[in-house]
Amino acid sequence: MRTALYVQEPSTVTISVRVAAPKAAAIKLYRYNRPDCRPAVGTHQLERGIYMVVSDGEILVDTGGVTIEAASGDKDPLPGPRAQVIGLEPGATLESLREFFAIAKDV
Repeated sequence: MRTALYVQEPSTVTISVRVAAPKAAAIKLYRYNRPDCRPAVGTHQLERGIYMVVSDGEILVDTGGVTIEAASGDKDPLPGPRAQVIGLEPGATLESLREFFAIAKDV
């Protein structure tokens, strides 16, 4: 499952699993155009930008100021972001965001 987080302003985000999962450590948080990732479960201070959580099951995201969109299947594309979302990351284009979300299908 891929969940897009469009962070409009610096926010505190708490990510948890819907049902206790033994693979919680495998749930990862990625940021657009950054090479690293980190464990997603827990509380994070996120800067303005575009993030994605990759998990093998349903997650819960508790926050304000963040738009969330999810694709349940690996083959399902995430909805294309609106123009104001693309502006969250310098240099982002619709094509580069589609690539970011598509690559994660194989993670």
